Amino acid sequence: MTNVIVIGAGVIGTSTAYHLAKRGAQVRLIEQFQIGHTLGSSHGPSRIIRLAYETTDYVMLAQTAFARWRELETEAGQSLLVRVGGLDFGAPDAYGLAEIGANYAALGIAYDALDAAEIRYRYPQFNPPENSIGFYQGDYSMLAAEKCVRTFADRAVVHGAILHQNEQVIEIAPQPVGVRVTTQAGYYEADSVVLCAGSWCLPILNALGIDLRLQVVREQLVFLAAKNPADYSIGRFPLALQRFAGSTSLGSAFPIYNHTAPKFMVDRIGTPVAPNDPDRQIDLPQLQVAIDWAMKLMNGLSGEIVETTSCRYSMTPDEDFILDRHPEYPQIVIASPCSGHGFKFASVIGEILTDLALVGKTQHDISRFRISRSALHTARHAAENFGADQDDLPI
Repeated sequence: MTNVIVIGAGVIGTSTAYHLAKRGAQVRLIEQFQIGHTLGSSHGPSRIIRLAYETTDYVMLAQTAFARWRELETEAGQSLLVRVGGLDFGAPDAYGLAEIGANYAALGIAYDALDAAEIRYRYPQFNPPENSIGFYQGDYSMLAAEKCVRTFADRAVVHGAILHQNEQVIEIAPQPVGVRVTTQAGYYEADSVVLCAGSWCLPILNALGIDLRLQVVREQLVFLAAKNPADYSIGRFPLALQRFAGSTSLGSAFPIYNHTAPKFMVDRIGTPVAPNDPDRQIDLPQLQVAIDWAMKLMNGLSGEIVETTSCRYSMTPDEDFILDRHPEYPQIVIASPCSGHGFKFASVIGEILTDLALVGKTQHDISRFRISRSALHTARHAAENFGADQDDLPI
């Protein structure tokens, strides 16, 4: 029986432990905090899952992710995903918008092309700029984020995984055969290890001789009260992403789900922080960007702040994931499904990482996510370059 250690029990780590255990591996899942903690990128009531991507490989990966989430729901007897429909909109030259429409058409995905007047007619909650165009796609859904993590962890244990909480990893040491993982509690040996510890990956990777241009940023989101909450309920208000010219930043609006108010965010404008920085305080100027954006775009918000929170984005320069084996130690699998759009793919990424840990390859196309790509060894980051030629951004 193959023995695998998974480090990090966010959505990617728990999914990987689940898939490994289900495939018959002996699995040890190690988390430095409690599962469901609020210090990383997997907490909160909701995440988006969508087919709206600029490249077809992401679209097809998302289609597989949808199927895997449904399979998990069936196995666990849990409702994890709710279909709400979604709208991508922006100026005609907004980043990626034309490509999304082209991919829908090329792949036979049903969608509606809308102008600003049609957006306002369908959804009077919106006040989009007059030159806006948009694409409505009915498969857009929300994932119950914290419930997804807990379900993966529970099912991993059911399939035989051993869960370690409140146990920090100190070192990963490759051995002539296998790997040794040292923690505060002792050490464990295994045939392979999967490292998916979010922003905490950076110091571990550096110790393993890998210096990638990853940058950790602190992002903010806000829940704003609606004057009539029913206007922002599922069925009356879609998931919505406003896209901007010259930037991959997204303004995101969520219907009310597992909360009392709709959620709003303008992402990829976060303040860079050290990987182990314990500060989780709200960045008030950045938070104000999201509030101002929502209040300008939406009708029917009272302006009352119901809740604010922060999360960490681990950003690659090209905003694509890292899913690969260590170039020198193939028994170490490295995963950073990051840059603010990885959660939705967790259901299939756990399967990919399981393939890499057990057989060294996968049937899924992960060529975009290789650790050897040149973008990971350049110094450019979205957060560092944010703000140039972006007059329509709400900052």
